[in-house]
Amino acid sequence: MQPASSLRGVWPAVLTPFDKLLAIDNARLARHCKALLAAGCRGVSLFGTTGEGTALSADERQRSLEAVIAAGVPAARIMPSTGCCDAPTSAALAAHAAGLGVECVLVLPPFYLKDVNETGIYAHIAATIERTAALARGRSPKICLYNFPFHTGITLAPALVRRLAVAFPGIVVSVKDSSGDWPLSSSYLRELPDLDIFVGDERTILSALRAGGAGTVSGMANAIAPDLVRLCAGEARDAEPLQHTVSAAVAAVTAHSFVPAVKAALAELWHEGAWRAVRPPLEAASPGVGASVLAALRTAGANLLKN
Repeated sequence: MQPASSLRGVWPAVLTPFDKLLAIDNARLARHCKALLAAGCRGVSLFGTTGEGTALSADERQRSLEAVIAAGVPAARIMPSTGCCDAPTSAALAAHAAGLGVECVLVLPPFYLKDVNETGIYAHIAATIERTAALARGRSPKICLYNFPFHTGITLAPALVRRLAVAFPGIVVSVKDSSGDWPLSSSYLRELPDLDIFVGDERTILSALRAGGAGTVSGMANAIAPDLVRLCAGEARDAEPLQHTVSAAVAAVTAHSFVPAVKAALAELWHEGAWRAVRPPLEAASPGVGASVLAALRTAGANLLKN
């Protein structure tokens, strides 16, 4: 049974817009966050994989978070990604966010070394939590652990998550599983029923919800938030058709490099070419990709986000 403080709902993994010099366009980012919240999203997750977070410095993330909150996006509805390969930077980012009023942060495992075992991963995350508590003077944010083995080379086993949740009750409260491995997602849902379990693979949202899932932290929400909000609201009469639409929309995007393709589609949708910009090592989508993806989303019957 999920607690009353559940994070349940749709958390868009927000794209990070850049200006001509590839600096974060904070005004555009804040506007996009507000549009997502207006569409009914529970909150917004900044600086994750879809947000090109690993291409951003710690200072950039801190200053951008400050700017977005100053622009009127409620801190309590922001879940920034703060996980880095070193515990001190992860803790500094999490404590900074907590000081601004953020209630939950998204934390990757240490993702550079690939020959580490569960004991080492536990020690890193535990050290991050303890350092955060010290820096935040006991006002630690909640943590959503981020499982994305395709990029990190590390799988957060349910037993490890349980160990962390027991050691840090009320802090480790959630998992975002972007493995795309339904048996693994199922094991989180089965073995961790007291935690909020989010799927990153939008094709499995309905299955996850039926198994007690909390919703999704979703890159696709940048484009199709209205459909995802309806799907996670649990209206049984149209759940199956909605899931079919969402899955078709995912297929339309994943034929391309995900982040450049979604940015190009939004640039086409909103007639804002600046959205096409990405930071190296990513490359902007080829001409025509945005129009092609947007057409495919419309063919799938997706309800697109209004800017």
